[in-house]
Amino acid sequence: MDIGALKKMLRERRIGFAMDEVMTGTHRFVNGAGPEGERPMSFRVTWGTRRLWPYLNPRDPNFMSNFLEGAVTVDGLVEDAPCRGRLDLLYFSDAKIRYTFDFKDAQGRPFRYIGEKVNIRPWNLHRTHATCYGTVTDLETGKDISKSVLYFRWNTLPSFLASLRLM
Repeated sequence: MDIGALKKMLRERRIGFAMDEVMTGTHRFVNGAGPEGERPMSFRVTWGTRRLWPYLNPRDPNFMSNFLEGAVTVDGLVEDAPCRGRLDLLYFSDAKIRYTFDFKDAQGRPFRYIGEKVNIRPWNLHRTHATCYGTVTDLETGKDISKSVLYFRWNTLPSFLASLRLM
């Protein structure tokens, strides 16, 4: 990004940022919704905000709320399915981070993933920022079909930090 474009973004107060994150782990189908046993699950997403000033304003309804888009794999359901939603940093209100995104299977059936990193406190960030408990819900039936535990792998921290970019 050239300095002129950056100055214009700052002047117009429309600067934002984006980062790339990968979460990997396992899931289990519930109530016979799919194959039995523990199965791989992962998502690769880009998240951020297009407007930094409202994002940082506690009075704004979009305070610490990010767009999210990428791809999700839920073994036995989808592989690299496009997903779109939001990432909410609820540090001050609920001491958690919430990932919410929708995706479709090969037949076009809609699903929603909601995952949370919970009980975030300054003394346990190494654990709470790395573990995400999630549920996949079939949006046609409203039934939960999968429970998961995904992890931010600390060896990916350098690439995660290096992915930070202004937009």
